[in-house]
Amino acid sequence: MTLASITTYETYLAVHALAAVVWVGGAVAVQAFAIRATRANDNGYLVAITKDIEWLGTRIFIPASLLLVVFGFLLISKGDWDYESWVVFGLAAWAASFLVGSTFLGPESGRISKAFATEGADSPDGHRRLRRIFLISRIELALLILVVLAMALKP
Repeated sequence: MTLASITTYETYLAVHALAAVVWVGGAVAVQAFAIRATRANDNGYLVAITKDIEWLGTRIFIPASLLLVVFGFLLISKGDWDYESWVVFGLAAWAASFLVGSTFLGPESGRISKAFATEGADSPDGHRRLRRIFLISRIELALLILVVLAMALKP
């Protein structure tokens, strides 16, 4: 295969797959760092990593998820796909993730940052909120992994 022989469909598929790798792989890495930071019992490190996670969310995860859905629709159109159950599941999971991210994870990240900024790294409210956001994002990650499996296996 040469670069000149790559089809539009293959290009769309490559961008779609890369966006999924960045989004889901990044979420796995974030969870690993969150677990590590929580177990380190170092509140300063925990506060620092929450700022990094918030930065990643807005600058990496949101663009990757948007690329993913746009190129998913392009794949459906170009590949003459029907809206089979695994496609509908992927779209529903994307929509759920978008809603959770925009209505809870994003705003809650801001509240966590504010709690730590005003009350310090030992803020009970900040740590309570942090535990909750880590739990919700782990549930979201499990859903995203199920989508990856559905896309790969096409049940």
